Amino acid sequence: MVKAARSYQCHRCSRSFARLEHLQRHDRSHTKEKPFVCDKCPKSFTRKDLLARHERLSHSSPSADAGRGSTSSPASRPIFDGLNMLASAVTESQVPTPAEESPQFLPGNTTFGPDMSGVSQTTSNQTPATAPSEGTTFTESFGGFGAPAPYDGDDFTSFLDSIPLPSHPYSPTYQPLPLFPAFQFDSTPVYEQSSERDKDAASVATPSSSVLPRHGTQLPSLQPEESHTPYKARQPRSSISVTTQCRERIVALMVDYSNVMPNPFIPSRHALSRCLTGYLAGYHDHYPIKHIPTFNVEEISLPLFLSMAALGAQYCREPDTSMRLYLVAKAVTMEHIRREFQWIVPKPPSNPTISEDQDHLETIQALLMLTSISSWSERNPSYSEGLYIRGVMETLLRQGGLNDLPIQDGTWHSWIRMEERKRTKLVVFCFLNIHTIVFDVPPLVLTEEITFDLPCTEKEWQATTSYQWMEERGQVKTETKFQDALSSLFTHSPGSKDRLESFSSMGGYVLIHAIIQNIWLIQKANRLPDTKTSSLSPAQITSQEQALEHWCQCWEHNQESSIDPFNPHGPLSFTSTALLRLAYIRLNADFSSARRFQTWNPNEIARSLKTNLNVERSDRLTRAALHCAHALSTPIKLGINFVAHTQVVSWSNQYALCSLECAVLLAKWLEVATVPNPQPSLTEQETKLLEFVIEMVMEARHGVSRDWLLANNTRLSAVVTRLWARLFTADYIWELVNLIGRSLNQYAEILESPE
Repeated sequence: MVKAARSYQCHRCSRSFARLEHLQRHDRSHTKEKPFVCDKCPKSFTRKDLLARHERLSHSSPSADAGRGSTSSPASRPIFDGLNMLASAVTESQVPTPAEESPQFLPGNTTFGPDMSGVSQTTSNQTPATAPSEGTTFTESFGGFGAPAPYDGDDFTSFLDSIPLPSHPYSPTYQPLPLFPAFQFDSTPVYEQSSERDKDAASVATPSSSVLPRHGTQLPSLQPEESHTPYKARQPRSSISVTTQCRERIVALMVDYSNVMPNPFIPSRHALSRCLTGYLAGYHDHYPIKHIPTFNVEEISLPLFLSMAALGAQYCREPDTSMRLYLVAKAVTMEHIRREFQWIVPKPPSNPTISEDQDHLETIQALLMLTSISSWSERNPSYSEGLYIRGVMETLLRQGGLNDLPIQDGTWHSWIRMEERKRTKLVVFCFLNIHTIVFDVPPLVLTEEITFDLPCTEKEWQATTSYQWMEERGQVKTETKFQDALSSLFTHSPGSKDRLESFSSMGGYVLIHAIIQNIWLIQKANRLPDTKTSSLSPAQITSQEQALEHWCQCWEHNQESSIDPFNPHGPLSFTSTALLRLAYIRLNADFSSARRFQTWNPNEIARSLKTNLNVERSDRLTRAALHCAHALSTPIKLGINFVAHTQVVSWSNQYALCSLECAVLLAKWLEVATVPNPQPSLTEQETKLLEFVIEMVMEARHGVSRDWLLANNTRLSAVVTRLWARLFTADYIWELVNLIGRSLNQYAEILESPE
C-alpha cells in the first residue's frame, strides 16, 4: 500500500515542506520568534542548533569541549558540534527508541538529532557495560544516524525530500547528510582524555574512530547566530578602470624594453580595463595577495601590470589576448629580473628602500601570475614554461630573504606592506605545492623553512579604511607563528596550553597545504629501496589523522569559515575543505606517481590510475570512500549539469584536482566491494555505504536498476566515475580541468570494456 505524501504549506509564502517541524522552523523566519533561550546569558535564537553553537563557542571551555562524549543526565547532556558529530562511533549497537527510527535531516544544522538539538541520545536500554566511558570524545551514537538496521531505500528518498533547496546553491543552509550508522572499532579513540593516555602519551594510538574525517560531510552552519535573512553571497568586486594616461605610461615604459620586445602588443585601455577586472573577479579571491582597498593601477610596476592583464584575459574568455599579453609580460619580466636582480655585486646588509622592496615584491607577484597562466595547458603556453618560471620565482623569493618582512611602524600602510609580502610568500609556497600535487615534482620550499606568522583574517585584510582596520584588528588575537601552529596540530594532548584553537581562512589554507606536503614527503621516503613497503605505517597515519582532525576543529572555530565558495570572506575555506579530502585520500592511497598529468594524454592517465593504484578493504578505506561519496551527493541533489555549467567554472582548479582523486578512490572501493561473494563478507558499514551509492546513482541516472548496476564489479564504478566526469566536461577556462573530465571518462571506458 502506497503511503500518501503529506505536504505542509506556509500560509505566508508559497513554500511547502514534507514535515510539520520543518514548516514550524520556517515559520519562525517570518515571525522572528526566538523560542530557544540561553540559560547562561540573555541571548535567544530561532533554532536549537544555533543555540547549541552559541553555548559551545561562548560558554564552553576547551576542557569542557573535550569531554562532550561522556554520558550524563538529560539536564546536562553534552552538545556535539557538526564536526564532531560524524566522528562519533559506538562500541556496541544500541536499541533505537521510536524517535530514533525516524531520523530528521535538517539542512544547515551544525548538530541535529530527533529533537533537532544535536544532543546525543542515550537509550534506556543501554547497559553500563556498553555505555561510553567518561571523558571519551567520539563514542556516543546519534539518533540522526539511526540504529543499525537493514537499508531501506525510503531513507534516501526521505533524505532528499527533507532538504529544501536554498535560494543560493551551496549556501551553508544546505548540507546533505544520508542515513548512516556509526563505525565500530576495537580500539579506543585517539582524542581520549583518560588518565591512562596521559600517563603514556608517547604510545602509538590507533586511528580515530570517526565515521568520516570530521570535516568530511557535515560542516557547521556558520551563518551569524541571529541571522534571519537568506545567506548573502559575496558581492562582485568593483571594476578597474585604465585611463588614457595610464595606458600611455605603460607604452612609454615599454620603450625601455624594446631590446626584447620591439613591437609589443598593448590592447586598448578598454580591453586593459576588462582584463584587470577579470583578474579581480576570477583570480584574486583564490589568491588574495593584493590589497584591493589601496590598489592603484597607476602605480604598479610594468611586469605586474602586464602579467595581471594577461591572467585576467583568461578569465574574460579571451585566450588570444591572454597569450599575446603573456608573451609580452614574460619577456619584460625576465628582462627586468636580469637587469635588477642578476649579475649584481652583493650589497652590504641593509634595509632596502620602500621602492626597492616594492619592486622586488611585485616582480615575484608577476612571476606567480605568469606561472598561473602557463601551468595548466599542454601548449600555448606549455606547462613546462610554468615549471621553469617557478624555479626563477623560488630563486627570487630566497634572494629577498624567505622570512624577511618589512618593518612596520604601527600605521595601516606599513602593516599593508608587511601583510602583502607575507601573503605573497605563503601563496607562492602553496602554489609550488600544487605543482607537487599535480605533476609529482619535489616541493621547492619546505614547510620547515617558513618561520613568520600566519596571515590575518580576511575581514582585517579587506578593511577599506585605517579606522575599520584598527577596529577589526582589535577584535582578533595576534597571529600565531606558522611553525608553532603546525606543531600544535600534531600535539597529542587536547588540553595543552599552547594548543592552536583557530586560524584565519588563509592560515588554514596554508596549513592544510603543509600537511599535504608532509604526506607526500613521507610517501616518497617510503618508496626508497631499503624500505619494505611503500605504504604509510600505522604510526605515521595516526599522526597525520590527528593533525587533520585538529585542523578541522580549528576550521570550525574560525568565524569566517564556510563551505560556500561565494561567501563574503572569500572561497579559501571552501577550497581548504577540498584539500582536506585530498589529504585523507592520500593517507589511504598514493596517487602521486599514478596521475601522470605531465603526459596530457587522457588514455595514459586513465590506464596509469587503473594499473598503478591498488586499494585493500579496511575501516580507513571505507571512511575515505564515504567521504568521497558525500562530495558527490550535493551536485547530484542540485543537478550535475547545472553545477558543472554554473558553479564549478568559478571554483579553484584545486577543487577539480581533488575531485579526480575522490572519483577514482570511490571507484576503486566499489570494485572491491561488489565482487561476488567477497571474502571476508562486507561489514555493516560497507553494506550501508554501498547501498547509499546505489541509491545516489539511481537518483542521477533515471531508469537504471539495482540488479543492472551490480551485474559485475565494475559497472557501478564506471557509472559513478562518469557522474564525476560530467562535472568537469563543460567549457572551462583552463585545459587541465577539461583534461580531468576526459581522463575520468576514459577511466570509465576502461572499467566498462571487457578484459
